[in-house]
Amino acid sequence: MKKSVISFLLISFLTIILQDTLLSQDNQPWKWVHPKPQGNTLRYVKTFNSSTYYALGYAGTFLKTTNSGTNWFITHKVFGEQLDDQYFIYSGWFFDQNNGLASGEAGKLARTTNAGVTWDTISTGQTATLYGMHFINATTGFMCTSTGGNILKTTNAGLNWTTISTGTSATLYNIFALNENNIYVTTTSANLRYTTNGGTNWTIVSTGASVTLYDVCFKDANTGWVCGSSTSIRVTTNGGANWTQTSTGLPTSTFYELTYTPGVIDADYVYVSGNSFYAFRSSNYGTSWDSVSVAGNQYYVSTYYALDRNASNMVTGGAFGLLNTSTNGGANWVAHNYLGYSSTLNDIWCDNMSGRVIAVGSVAPVPIIVSTNGGNNWIFDASTNVTFTCYGIKMINALTGYVSGSTSKLAKTTNGGLNWDTSTVYSTSTTMYNLDFVNANTGWISGSSGRIFKTTNAGVNWELQTTGITNTLYNIDMLDANTGWFVGTTGSIRKTTDGGTSWTAQTPGTTSSLYDVQMFDANTGYLCGLSGTVRKTTNGGANWDTIAVPFTTSLYMVSFTNVNTGFIAGATGLTYRTSNGGTAWQVLNTAGSTTNGIYAKGYDSAFVAASGGGVLKLYNPLTGGITWNNQVPERYTLEQNYPNPFNPVTTIKFGIPHTAKISLKVYDILGREVEILFNNVEMNAGTMTYDFDGTNLASGVYFYSLIVNNNLIDTKRMVLVK
Repeated sequence: MKKSVISFLLISFLTIILQDTLLSQDNQPWKWVHPKPQGNTLRYVKTFNSSTYYALGYAGTFLKTTNSGTNWFITHKVFGEQLDDQYFIYSGWFFDQNNGLASGEAGKLARTTNAGVTWDTISTGQTATLYGMHFINATTGFMCTSTGGNILKTTNAGLNWTTISTGTSATLYNIFALNENNIYVTTTSANLRYTTNGGTNWTIVSTGASVTLYDVCFKDANTGWVCGSSTSIRVTTNGGANWTQTSTGLPTSTFYELTYTPGVIDADYVYVSGNSFYAFRSSNYGTSWDSVSVAGNQYYVSTYYALDRNASNMVTGGAFGLLNTSTNGGANWVAHNYLGYSSTLNDIWCDNMSGRVIAVGSVAPVPIIVSTNGGNNWIFDASTNVTFTCYGIKMINALTGYVSGSTSKLAKTTNGGLNWDTSTVYSTSTTMYNLDFVNANTGWISGSSGRIFKTTNAGVNWELQTTGITNTLYNIDMLDANTGWFVGTTGSIRKTTDGGTSWTAQTPGTTSSLYDVQMFDANTGYLCGLSGTVRKTTNGGANWDTIAVPFTTSLYMVSFTNVNTGFIAGATGLTYRTSNGGTAWQVLNTAGSTTNGIYAKGYDSAFVAASGGGVLKLYNPLTGGITWNNQVPERYTLEQNYPNPFNPVTTIKFGIPHTAKISLKVYDILGREVEILFNNVEMNAGTMTYDFDGTNLASGVYFYSLIVNNNLIDTKRMVLVK
């Protein structure tokens, strides 16, 4: 007990320190409360001085601080408005604090000239992922691609690119250039390709065992290093012709990034980071390595993908948004991302928006995390005795509740999640997906193999009920001791009116998997499922009417506070909100990964639980933003924005008669793409309104275009006057 108390106090102390971080999340309606400041994986970091750090990562993420982490600016729109696809950033390059580039999936490249506040897209002519980027000066640089064995070259700071073939179709993971002639790229099977004449000819050399090489770095024309999987760090002293493996001081691990720093303040150092809470550095050009702990006051650590050093200032970033900095050459570190949980969260519950929050998920490192103050602080050691994956949570009141999980396991709390008692529901291993209680004693659990279990004594004993099917049953919702519904795979939905003694099949009009059902009374309720399936009944399930939603991504959970107002959450971080029973939906993107669970307390009050340990909270949501309704036009339409002229917000409205891939882009008077509002997003037939904010644009004439299935539909002119 004493150890738990000490651990809790330490965790609370550290999170209290970090909760004061102020976030500017680009007018995002959803904001991260675990981890903070955000939880998307970071693949590029940059330090300019002791207080200024930049980072780029998954889901189009850019974040920066100019005061050592006291405040953060965060945007998830580097590649535009990401809706049904969360495009990853894999690399970047900042020439100075204002000008930089970001590259990633699907050949995407974006440029900022205002310190990351806004980003313009740049055409690369590629559809392959752009993994690595390296510049030799302020204008000339290179990128490598995931397919086709091509590298790209620019001589005007990334505005235009030409393609150079390396003579292979293999994936190129990273690139390094000493100058325009000496260029090196890494690939699979421990192979390095290099050229000494600017790409006219390429030499392929094996650096050793058959491993994937993720990075390459050279000190000069002779001395260089590669790193990759299976402790694969190798050194060359003859320009890459021969390589020697080095492992002295290194763990068995995968390494992703190499950084060479010439000795200005201290020794010449080579740094490497990867699957460890340590970075490693060598002062003898790779012969031996010393560990440098980068965790600082980090509670939980994972893979570090990126590292940068500028004089005595260092920054490292990685999985789940890990971001740590040092101002004394790595002797001491500060953790800016306080990660306490890194696995998939499946469900969430809250007492109120400023009170108790409980999220449940996979077992590593713990399956349950608890907050008592609306997500400002988190307790990570309350469920150390719960050793199974948790799928569903049902709280009867603020203190008493249950969690269902794998291997027929159940956990119960009577003190608001601070302690849990575990039990086994059934002798045969069954995955318990969700549960519902109608009072303190009577409850049900739905699970795999068509199994439903019922208790009438607060979980002391459970009775297996007969459902008549063997499908996986993902959710159960009981109105009272007699009436309820369950949903599952292949469109399974059944209703009981006798407490589960018998179940009657209903017809939802789909054979897709159904993941959640929520009923408000004996007549009215909703369900959701695979491929954007949403159904509504107003007659107890005798009929289930299709409710159209904007996109076709899978939807995993429904949370309504009344028959008209509520949320649906699902894949690619999307949530939908309606106040009129599903006629119109506001799209509120979490900019995280898949949102598995959502719990709403009102129209502007909700929490979501996501893959990767993310918990996000709805903060003062946009009144406009992106709204879709099911009014289907006869033809494609793009209306004139209103108001026009505008300052700084205007509404753009368009309609599509059929499901299609939609792009909506804004151009300046010279025809340069300045904003991507939608980027090839598959949208269902309907009408969309978008509140475009021109705060970050200069006064002037702009044009916006609707592109459907890569065909230009229409272009309109608008005027921004400030």
